[in-house]
Amino acid sequence: MDDLNSQIQDAKTDETELNQVLKKYDLDEQLSIEFSEIDKAFRQLEIKYQSLLNTRKFLSNGKN
Repeated sequence: MDDLNSQIQDAKTDETELNQVLKKYDLDEQLSIEFSEIDKAFRQLEIKYQSLLNTRKFLSNGKN
């Protein structure tokens, strides 16, 4: 019986090792970071676009 218990203990996954692997390959975290970067770039693009629209309005109003 002790031999069986020993084999079971040996086969168990080490919790520390498991946490390291999960952290290393945490796809949700990677996707979250990637999404944040894309979102940031999109917001910067929105700001530039709005700036161009405002400049266009300003220049159009100056011609009238």
